[in-house]
Amino acid sequence: MRKAINILRSLTPLWLRRKAGPFIGWFFYFFRVHIRGKTWEPNVLSIQETLTKIDSQNLSAIRFGDGEISLIQGSSLGFQKYDASLANAIQKVLKSEDDTLLICIPGIFGDISTFSSLGFWFEIHHTFRYSDIWKKLTSPEKTYGDAFFARPYFTFKDKSKVSKIYELIKNLWKNKEVVLIEGEKSRLGVGNDLFNGARSLERILCPAENAFSKEDEIVAKAIELPKDTLILLSLGPAAKVIGYELFKRGYRVIDIGHVDMEYEMFLRNSEEQIPVKYKYFNEINERDPEECEEPEYLSQIIAKVT
Repeated sequence: MRKAINILRSLTPLWLRRKAGPFIGWFFYFFRVHIRGKTWEPNVLSIQETLTKIDSQNLSAIRFGDGEISLIQGSSLGFQKYDASLANAIQKVLKSEDDTLLICIPGIFGDISTFSSLGFWFEIHHTFRYSDIWKKLTSPEKTYGDAFFARPYFTFKDKSKVSKIYELIKNLWKNKEVVLIEGEKSRLGVGNDLFNGARSLERILCPAENAFSKEDEIVAKAIELPKDTLILLSLGPAAKVIGYELFKRGYRVIDIGHVDMEYEMFLRNSEEQIPVKYKYFNEINERDPEECEEPEYLSQIIAKVT
């Protein structure tokens, strides 16, 4: 059936797909959730369960979402061009079986009526197009964390639990020696209190775009760190592969992705994504933010990979 749908899609004009696509996606979502029921779909913890599990069991965590699926399918992203080696490595990490690594995927395989309107329509379209890929790469016998733990604000209609979720997020690095591996223009935590609870915070700056091309150099810098360092990664799809390599070398790693920009929107009570001073934000095409010369931020930079 999937092949027939893809053939039909290729023969349908773009304007018609845009008109009919949401209705077709909703029909398949309704059928899958309310009529057919679960068959191949993976088990995904709630966001609160995910964060509690990572914290209480001192787990590493690597997140996967629509961007990684697009790369696997051969598409480039705004900040990461397609690379066959990266696509293959992402699949291996997603299918990995390690007791102290929690693989996180979006909690989109059941009822998503709690999602915001934008999130709901995006995700039913995504699952309609890519459910066959998720089916190949996940297992109904395995329990996954929810990748949305880093994006709890815009994803859901009910914002009443967001403050509590950010408390749980901050607990992940509370009183820990943290090193951020981030894009050189990302500047996570600058201008907010996201990392105030960390015992110490240092940064390894990497290319803002196409960071996977510097994988070996980034890993080489990171393995100079003490093994008790908590490594946080915000480096797009490259973070999955680099994070897994560091995990295999004995480091605890957490892929936190967009957590800082989502937190900025939460602090502003913003109803839409907006630019933030100093910070690269691919989703609104803010790729050349103002340079940051704040002394505290500059003092945290321990290495640059360019």
